[in-house]
Amino acid sequence: GFPTAENMEGFKYDFPTQNVLFFATGSGIAPIRAAIESGQMGVNPPGQGGRTARLYYGVSTPEDMPYADKFAQWELAGFEIVPVVSRPEETGAEWFGRTGYVQNALEEDGVAVPRNSAALLCGVKGMTESVKDLLSNAGVFEGRIMTNF
Repeated sequence: GFPTAENMEGFKYDFPTQNVLFFATGSGIAPIRAAIESGQMGVNPPGQGGRTARLYYGVSTPEDMPYADKFAQWELAGFEIVPVVSRPEETGAEWFGRTGYVQNALEEDGVAVPRNSAALLCGVKGMTESVKDLLSNAGVFEGRIMTNF
C-alpha cells in the first residue's frame, strides 16, 4: 500500500495535507481504487470538511476504463474524477472528455496549493516519472508523492 499515514498526517512537512491527487493508468487503478474506497484519505463531500481529492485516470479508450461505473459514487464521496483518453479515435463512440495523457492534464490544470498537497500514483513508468517531476517542480514535498507499482 501507500505510506499515507506517515506522509499525509500531522505536521511532518510543516503544512497539513489538504488536497490529495490520485494518478492511475490502466490496471494501476486497482490500488488507487483501494485507497479511494478505504475511507482513510480524509476526503468528504463538498461542504462537509475534510480534504479535497482529484483522480486523473488515463486509458487508451473508454472501453479500457474499468470502474467507470464507480465514478458517480466516488464523486458523491468528494472525489473529482478526470478521465483521460489517449486514443479517442479508436473508440466505438464519440469521446467528449479529456484527451492525451494524464501528465498533460496535470500540466494543464496545475497544482493549486502544492505545499498542502499529496499524491498517490500507480501506472506506467512514463506517467509516474512525468507526474513526479511536475509535482516536485510545482512544490509538492517529495515524501508526499507516493507510488505503488
